[in-house]
Amino acid sequence: MPPPGQAVPPLRAPTARLGNCLLCSPFRRLWLGLKIVTSASSIGKLGLGTVQFGLAYGVTNERGQVPPAEVAAILAAALSAGIDLFDTAAAYGASERVLGNALGSWADVRVVSKLPALAADRIGEAEIEQCRTALEKSLALLRRRSIYALLLHRPDDLRKPGAERLVALLEELKSAGTVAKIGVSVYDRPEIDLALDRLPLDAVQVPVNLLDQRLLRDGTLDRLRRRNVEVHARSAFLQGALLVEPTALPGHFAPYRDRLTAVGIAAERAGLSRLALCLRFVLEQPTIDRVIVGVTGVAELRQSLAAASDPTPLPDGLSVLAGDDPRLFNPALWPAKPRP
Repeated sequence: MPPPGQAVPPLRAPTARLGNCLLCSPFRRLWLGLKIVTSASSIGKLGLGTVQFGLAYGVTNERGQVPPAEVAAILAAALSAGIDLFDTAAAYGASERVLGNALGSWADVRVVSKLPALAADRIGEAEIEQCRTALEKSLALLRRRSIYALLLHRPDDLRKPGAERLVALLEELKSAGTVAKIGVSVYDRPEIDLALDRLPLDAVQVPVNLLDQRLLRDGTLDRLRRRNVEVHARSAFLQGALLVEPTALPGHFAPYRDRLTAVGIAAERAGLSRLALCLRFVLEQPTIDRVIVGVTGVAELRQSLAAASDPTPLPDGLSVLAGDDPRLFNPALWPAKPRP
């Protein structure tokens, strides 16, 4: 069995690494032709979020789900730049299948996926079998025998009677080498406290951005670092809401327009784009190991890489931008997006 997170070995070894499907024409030409200036330390912390590969995700996403051909181009550019971590989930529509098809047998990557939430009020043998089946399906779609990390998408499952069975399953999968790390995807400190109490926690995915600095301010991320828990930060751009003029956002953002406007003012005063200010604020937090960003095209990825490498110093006093209203920074509390 290959090390956790690596691909299923091909039946016939490729004659050269560039034989990988991503680097075949025309994507080999794209790989060789990309002119991306990157900062190794910053780019090394980036991970690529793939929810847009399977769903039309994001409050400012006007392009919809990313077509498979564009996904392959994005992955070629990401791998060329040194990005080696890809975040997905069973709940992300076709994301796992699209990612697996595009990555093929590429081995030197780390894939993170998430178990879907359990509907039952109690966790019995049937629910554990459901989890096993879900993971088997994810591995098949991803074309991998093992992955880097498996997270619970809903940590509240750890509160249910029988949760010890779920914990035992995760520990079993780690011992077997099917996953290298186990953890949770969370929204707040109580969910982290729950996971620390119930799980031998290796990894956690948390929301962090200029407006949502809760876990930085209350010492939670410092505590995770002391426990050697790997921290992946998502929502650096708040689904794109931090990157556009506040007047272009849906109406439920109206009460927060002054705070959103302040982000643009801070970026302008610092001589940075909104993208660079938002991304580098999260990247430069020493308690964060990885920053997950999603894109809908190669051009957006290039912009993120350039922003991550911008040498302009960050301004002081960014803590004043932080909000405390979860209706602003928790997408679960936003009104449902109207269907077209």
